[in-house]
Amino acid sequence: MRKGPAVIFREIADKSAFLALMMRHWGSHRMMIGSKLYDCAELPLMGMFTAEGELLAVASWARDGDIAVLCALHSLKPGEGAASRMLEAVKAAAKAAGARKLRAMLTNDNMPALVFYQKHGFRFSGLYIEAIDAYRAMVPTIIKTGYQNIPVHDALELEIEL
Repeated sequence: MRKGPAVIFREIADKSAFLALMMRHWGSHRMMIGSKLYDCAELPLMGMFTAEGELLAVASWARDGDIAVLCALHSLKPGEGAASRMLEAVKAAAKAAGARKLRAMLTNDNMPALVFYQKHGFRFSGLYIEAIDAYRAMVPTIIKTGYQNIPVHDALELEIEL
């Protein structure tokens, strides 16, 4: 993992900008992970800030028994290692909270995230054919096409041992 300048990890109280980001990229701030629905508006939001207060990355996660589920991870400074550092902070917090695994759910179009998570040691743990199509029936605002205009239909689940 790339080290960088000193950063501060802290909870973000005002989630409005984050929720707007989720709506722009995904069409919803609710995420289906496994068979559970998580609303990022109701979960704690962790931010990674420079010493000067600039927000570099955000993450939203929750515990489900001994599994921590990563509901969202966004870098506001792509290519600078912010997402990697944020992921490490989430892993440490989840482990400290008693989780033994961290789970992430991706859509079939999200090739950048698929590469990112695998580079960080995540392994496939599930494939849910047409899961997004079914979920879209409950939340019709979910995007229909994603990365490079790939149609969004399926969900991929990845996990890492903590």
